[in-house]
Amino acid sequence: MVTEFGNYISIVKLAIFWAVFMGTLPLLAWIHRDAKAIGADVLRWTAAVLACLVFGTIIWWIIPIYILGLLFYIVAIGTVAIAYIREHNRHAMPFDKLLTVDHIKRLLSKKAAQAELSSEFVFVTKNNNPVPTPQPKTPDFYGYKVAYDVISEALRRRVASITFRLAANGQTVIYEIDGLATKEPEMPREQMAYLLRFVKLLADVDLNERRKPQQGIFRIWKGKDSIEWEVKTAGSVTAEQMQIRRIFKDAGMRLSEIGLANDQAAALQDIGKRKQGIFIISGPQKSGVTTTFYAFLREHDAYINSVQTLETEISEKLPSVTQELYSLSDTATQSYADKLESMIRLGADIIGVAECKDQQTAKVICRAAREGKMLYVVLKADSALNALGIWLKLVGDRKAALADLVGVTCQRLVRKLCENCKQAYTPNPEILKRFNLPADKIKALYKASGVIYDKKGRESTCPQCQGTGFVGRTGLFEIIFCNDELRQSLYRCKSLSEMGSVIRKSGFLSIQEQGLRKVLQGLTAIQELVRVLGQTQKEQAKGTGQSRNGAAPNA
Repeated sequence: MVTEFGNYISIVKLAIFWAVFMGTLPLLAWIHRDAKAIGADVLRWTAAVLACLVFGTIIWWIIPIYILGLLFYIVAIGTVAIAYIREHNRHAMPFDKLLTVDHIKRLLSKKAAQAELSSEFVFVTKNNNPVPTPQPKTPDFYGYKVAYDVISEALRRRVASITFRLAANGQTVIYEIDGLATKEPEMPREQMAYLLRFVKLLADVDLNERRKPQQGIFRIWKGKDSIEWEVKTAGSVTAEQMQIRRIFKDAGMRLSEIGLANDQAAALQDIGKRKQGIFIISGPQKSGVTTTFYAFLREHDAYINSVQTLETEISEKLPSVTQELYSLSDTATQSYADKLESMIRLGADIIGVAECKDQQTAKVICRAAREGKMLYVVLKADSALNALGIWLKLVGDRKAALADLVGVTCQRLVRKLCENCKQAYTPNPEILKRFNLPADKIKALYKASGVIYDKKGRESTCPQCQGTGFVGRTGLFEIIFCNDELRQSLYRCKSLSEMGSVIRKSGFLSIQEQGLRKVLQGLTAIQELVRVLGQTQKEQAKGTGQSRNGAAPNA
């Protein structure tokens, strides 16, 4: 009888074991590297994975049934891998989390993976240096990625400014879109720390300064476009806060583009030819007064006239215009009025005065107008009549204040309805009655929608307005045009309210009436007009005493 020895080692089973074992070794290397990057306990997690590898291998070979040993090995390695992924996601940024819905979508979508690798724009520092994508798993990379996502979202949704304020568990994020503030989901503090550091580097401000206010700029290159962003930081007792504001290039805006009614634009079409007078530009804060101020100045040919401005903050560089800045350091040597007077002596023909708060400045302006200068003066006021009252009080002499006055304007900004999705509707007669509109003549008005419908009636978010129902803003203007006849009538008035009656009889239309014109034209919604005028009424209620005092009738 011949005894035969069997093959106790299966080549196939050994090959499977070797392939599975070698396939799990990269997991050990990845966890070791990743734990360092996210700040986890490297030794603990490396030891845990190594222990599972050794223990799983031993059990695999001890269990008589090969397939059960293989399953045990896979479960052991899978358990420690899932445990580590949970630890990774606890430390990682939202975009860097693993096995989330977004992560799986990115893995399944080749286009998304390619888009993640290719940037739509390039960050450029204040010193004009392009910023390459940092190495992954570094603080600079996390800051870059958060900043990239924030700016991408701002571009997509037409955000004018982003404000980050301290909240209970993170930073409150507030977007300003078309002048309206909207609250977004909070940003975790750790994520905000990465963003703040990266943006500070871009704007070239002090990384270590967390208390004093700082200001800087950076830009992005998107194709052939260069878009600038202003950064402001401010410290608090608990955390640093930040605002990122997009700097829009309105250099080409003229009077014909700011929202004037046709009759107003016609009356102002020759304003650029005037060589003498005073024109007052007014409005509440954030009502677009600076844009209008610059638009008036652009009507004058800066090549044949010496056009100069005196400003406390230069919002935009005007070509061929000398823009003088009155800064804090000037207060020690000369007053605002003194600096204005020195500009006039140097031969300025057209002068923009971006701020007039005292009697000395107002008297310098009147004297310059008598000497043949054309001046545009900015006042903070909630109506054209109120602005006129403030001007009369500042000058202190009614005849001197009115002698060279060409006009007074006051303005608001309203959002424009999205032409892609606005909806017509039959207005409520009571609403029309409230605004003194003829219900029998107005068959339809327009309202914001934010949705569009396909041929089957299915709705989706409007891509043009991103669901807000509005795109851009336009101005509402009330203007007092001063001629000799009106001027003589104003001389005889005994109070500001009497002046208002006289001005009204001359054909003057209020902000509300100008706004209703645009509602009837389908440019804006009546709800938007109510919102804007309601804000003004709240501001008036807060400062009623100040407004009344500023409108002294017998100045």
